[in-house]
Amino acid sequence: MTDPRAGGDSRDGAAAPAVVIGLGTEHRGDDSVGLLVARALRTRLAPPGAVLERSAEGTELLDLWDGRDLVVVVDAVQGGGAPGTVLRFEVGGEPLPAPLSATSTHGISLAQAVALGQTLNRLPRRLVIYGIEASAFAPGSDASPAVAGAVEPVARMVEEEFRRHGGLDRGATPGGPADA
Repeated sequence: MTDPRAGGDSRDGAAAPAVVIGLGTEHRGDDSVGLLVARALRTRLAPPGAVLERSAEGTELLDLWDGRDLVVVVDAVQGGGAPGTVLRFEVGGEPLPAPLSATSTHGISLAQAVALGQTLNRLPRRLVIYGIEASAFAPGSDASPAVAGAVEPVARMVEEEFRRHGGLDRGATPGGPADA
């Protein structure tokens, strides 16, 4: 078995493509923001499949980022900041900062998945997390205006992460149309 942090793939030694994982729960207010960012990026990043939407258990993340050089995760956070505030954190060996390690509406939190990945040495080479401060989680509701307003700026930041990594489709137009 190869070390995923080395960017290897146990089949052929090649790194898996970079991926964006938008986390959230549809129609649960601000918790949908990770999904909204993923949708904004779907037609703007390459290769196909580079953008995933998940509301799943945090342990699934270990499999999704296995063997990848770059993984960007976008999720709603509650750290006490103003709704719509964007936090960026690149994971290393240290625990996630308090705003990113709060409890989650997902089975286990993103912070718990990262900690497990650190313990099991199952992190991608680079793991970047964008947390968007959220405050409204009512079932059946859409994202609040402040949080929805952060979607496009975060999508542009993620595009830049991909551009620096070499994973941006040269034919895509930054800021272009998104899949519904």
